Amino acid sequence: MKFQLNLVKSILAVAGIAAVSAVSAAPASAFSFGNIDSSDNKSGDVYADNFSFSVVQDGLDKVLFNITNTASVADMFIGAVYFDTGSNSNLLSAFGVDVGNTGRVNFEDSGTANMAQSGNLSAWSTDFSATKTGAASNGVHRGESLALSFTGNYNNVVSALNAGTLRLGLHVQGIGRNAEYSDTFVSTISTSNTEATPEPLTMLAAGAAVGFGTMFKKQRARAQKAE
Repeated sequence: MKFQLNLVKSILAVAGIAAVSAVSAAPASAFSFGNIDSSDNKSGDVYADNFSFSVVQDGLDKVLFNITNTASVADMFIGAVYFDTGSNSNLLSAFGVDVGNTGRVNFEDSGTANMAQSGNLSAWSTDFSATKTGAASNGVHRGESLALSFTGNYNNVVSALNAGTLRLGLHVQGIGRNAEYSDTFVSTISTSNTEATPEPLTMLAAGAAVGFGTMFKKQRARAQKAE
């Protein structure tokens, strides 16, 4: 009887975790940046793979962009982020800045500001941008991330990124031995960039299920020996 009671409690616990996980889990895709071909500025090209971003579905009509800096160079930071939606002006709207940053990051909406080296990209036009406020310390330094939100359809956004009709640009500062250079990067086009990213609670539910399964077997074995 005690084993059956414990079994019921454990099943309810797993069901509770799974329910919370189902609510919190959201589709997510990861993307990378590449250098912009140019003859005037190649100082930061070797650092392109130090920056990445993910797109996460947030509800039915909102997407979150998390831009991350994993550079080993302490002085190098992201100072501005730019979005070009191409001919699809309805893809993104209701731009939100600083919606869940990590670190000391502090950015502000800078409208349709021009992006350095954009003339080396085909038909680039800034539709949205965000720039650090004030001092360099407010930029996205190593181990930090900037979170931006939009109203938009997750599947359409990911498809546009893969097709290159939606592009992100980064202006990175603090490059070089004396941190005197800056460079600009653009999101790359490749379906290999998109990989499902499990949410923490989804992984917790899976781990809990395995753990409870092992516990069930042990309790059942003890109950059978006691009979």
